[in-house]
Amino acid sequence: QLDSVMNYPFANAILNFVKNGGGEALSETIHSVLENYPKCSVDTLMNHLGTHDTARVLTSLGKSDSFIGDRAWQSGQRLSDYEYNEGIKRLKAAAVIQYTLPGVPSLFYGDEAGVEGYGDPFCRATYPWGRENQELLEFYKNLGKVRKDCKAFVDGDFYTIYANRDTIAYTRSNDESQVFVAVNRGKDNICINIPKEFENLKSFGKAQQDNKVVLSKYEYCII
Repeated sequence: QLDSVMNYPFANAILNFVKNGGGEALSETIHSVLENYPKCSVDTLMNHLGTHDTARVLTSLGKSDSFIGDRAWQSGQRLSDYEYNEGIKRLKAAAVIQYTLPGVPSLFYGDEAGVEGYGDPFCRATYPWGRENQELLEFYKNLGKVRKDCKAFVDGDFYTIYANRDTIAYTRSNDESQVFVAVNRGKDNICINIPKEFENLKSFGKAQQDNKVVLSKYEYCII
């Protein structure tokens, strides 16, 4: 018997949603796991986006192609400036979902600093001390604080509020606190009504206005 396992169903669904769309499929995957595993197991699942066995999440999200070459090919691959910036935006949106779903967010060292690379051994590069992406690093620090400060993330129930091809919104709640989360990966702005109990509360990411939140491409909010 294992105390926990790596949650590849969540990881694959999150990355596919952020890169290709499919909020309904993401919601269905989440609910399928919640319905088929005991709650005590779900609450301790290791929710990752990248591992030592996969290409770096920034590379996976930034590249338009898939893993296609041998080691010699992999060793020469780098993200273009456009791919890197696009990957960073997608990674932030994916991390917001990763850190707010049932389970425990598990961060592979270097992903928070902007490390890129294809498969083993290129996904296992050393941490880039002194060369971190400081803006991404600060984002992860603040996201971690949000996770730590809200008890609903420990064992709160999950409920999908809204899901379509490019958007997902959901709540987490227990007896101590409740959270509203929304992410848009589409090119069109999306306006989401905020449930009444979340009106006028503080936000991480895009702030709400007039009991609504308008999200542009790759924007998010945690209320």
